[in-house]
Parts: sequence; structure tokens; C-alpha cells
Amino acid sequence: MLSEKPIIQNIVSTLSLALTKEEKFNLHVIANKLPNAHYRPERFSALIIRMPPPIRATALFFSTGRLVCVGTKSESESRSHLDKFVEIIRNATETNIEFKEEFKIQNMTASFKFEGLLNLEGKEKIFGNYLII
Repeated sequence: MLSEKPIIQNIVSTLSLALTKEEKFNLHVIANKLPNAHYRPERFSALIIRMPPPIRATALFFSTGRLVCVGTKSESESRSHLDKFVEIIRNATETNIEFKEEFKIQNMTASFKFEGLLNLEGKEKIFGNYLII
């Protein structure tokens, strides 16, 4: 039995951006213009952009224009931080950026307190490609 409401710990949300000319974003150039950015393509193909404290959101920006936001705890927080990341990228590229794909929540993680014993053996269910326990 749950003893309290689940607490959202993390929301992963995405959107896609496009340059007006069908090009890829140059992540090296963008990384050099942003103090809170980290880009090591030999380790990971995305540019990592962190918001300065106290904001704890992080963006993963791919050269294709895919923008992933992690570290938020609500849909509204996720939307507003993605808007901030888009503005940061827009300023760094100094070019017109269009939205290719709208905001979408991809994943949500929550925690809760469960009092009592929980026997998971034999309780898993398969839904398409997902295993739910």
C-alpha cells in the first residue's frame, strides 16, 4: 500500500530544431560560444548545456537539431527550460532557427514510499517492447 503520493524526480522532454537551410548544427562553434557547454564528440555525440545554479536542468543538443531536456520535475518547468535552451542556442548560432517538432515528454521518473512487502516474482508484463514490473 502506498503511504504517500509519488514524487516526480525527473522528466525527460524533447523537441527538434532546424536551420532555415537544410543543414546540421555545428556543435563545435556553439560549444565555443557557451560557457556552460561541454562537447566531446569522441565520447558522446551531443553538446551538453547546463543551466547555471540554482536551475538544475541540462540539455543534450544533437547536430540534427534534436534537443533533449533532463532534470526537471514538472511539465511547465520542462517547457520553460527548453524555451531557455532554445534561446541560448539561437543566440549562439546567430541565425534563424525553426521548430521542426513540438515539445513532447518522453519519460518520467517518480519515487514513492511503499509500506509492506512487495513480491515482484512472476508479476512482470510485456507491453510491446517494454517490460513493466
